[in-house]
Amino acid sequence: MCESPQTLVDEDGRVYLYWGTFGRLKGVELERDMVTFKGAPVDVTGLKGFFEAPWIFKRKGVYYMAYAGNTAGPASECTEAVCYACVAYGTATSPLGPWTYRGVVLDPVSSTTSHPGISEFKGKWYIAYHTADAKGGGHFRRSVAVDELSWDDSVNPPLIEKVEQTRAPAPVPQPQRNLAPAARIVASNSPVPVQYWIRALNDGKVREAPLPPDTWGTWSPNNPKRQWVVYQWEQSLKLNGTRLYFWADQPAGSGIGVAPPRAWHLEYWSDAEKGWKAISASYPTAEVGNWTEVAFDPVTTRCLKAVFDASTDGKTNAAVAVQEWEALYPKAVLVEAADTKVPASPICAPME
Repeated sequence: MCESPQTLVDEDGRVYLYWGTFGRLKGVELERDMVTFKGAPVDVTGLKGFFEAPWIFKRKGVYYMAYAGNTAGPASECTEAVCYACVAYGTATSPLGPWTYRGVVLDPVSSTTSHPGISEFKGKWYIAYHTADAKGGGHFRRSVAVDELSWDDSVNPPLIEKVEQTRAPAPVPQPQRNLAPAARIVASNSPVPVQYWIRALNDGKVREAPLPPDTWGTWSPNNPKRQWVVYQWEQSLKLNGTRLYFWADQPAGSGIGVAPPRAWHLEYWSDAEKGWKAISASYPTAEVGNWTEVAFDPVTTRCLKAVFDASTDGKTNAAVAVQEWEALYPKAVLVEAADTKVPASPICAPME
């Protein structure tokens, strides 16, 4: 499979072709007919986390290769989840390398990947890329975005400064009962497997056909009988309800894949008793493709835990996945989102 091949016509008239995907990038010089290879293709190495979509250009005698990067993990400078990508880049002194990785140009956007195009126009440099920000947009229904790109010419080679994405004005905040956006999250399977994204739980998005990073999920080769996730707030809050939007690729009662939990319940942290207390409520069977809702007598707490007992066939356990989890205040209020750049650490313990 070839993803977004690109050519470079150098100042001396020589032409180069680049293509590749899934971690492997090739480059070759072309004959003047623009079809025949001039020598054998070479592996383009040194570009950390190359995923797809190479874009090569030249500035002040330096060759720059921008690309969709995917070095996933909790401490990644690029992306936490494998299906998402940043735009990263490297430099070289010749079109076919060797290349040196230089960093991230653009953080992940609203679509899973973001294929870059970088060019100078009337003395300024711009980066074009795609997002899912337009009305009706999605991971595979993308729109074009353009931002100005700046340089740090005080170093050699000159480096590209990270681009801050220009976004449409945010809608005026409306009062809501859901306090989840203000929470930070800790889960039993932290660090969460890279195919999932823990922040999907409170990002306010529910999709008809989500990709794995659009959910918090727990799949592993050997799933335990029970998993949990905790919302934490900086101060005690009153709660009297919750809504969860489960996702699954297997039916209830399955012991493989991702299935609705066999049972689930809520607990809250009691500062007075220094422990977790079960919330008494009538817990319905987890639904898939619809909200599963529970109302309960008000509790005041800094931490709310959702506990999931795995679906099982009696031999093995299935995983659980949730697209969105809402924690409901008794009345609508304005909610300020938590700073997701601050790592979440347990403030209510023990978590087991």
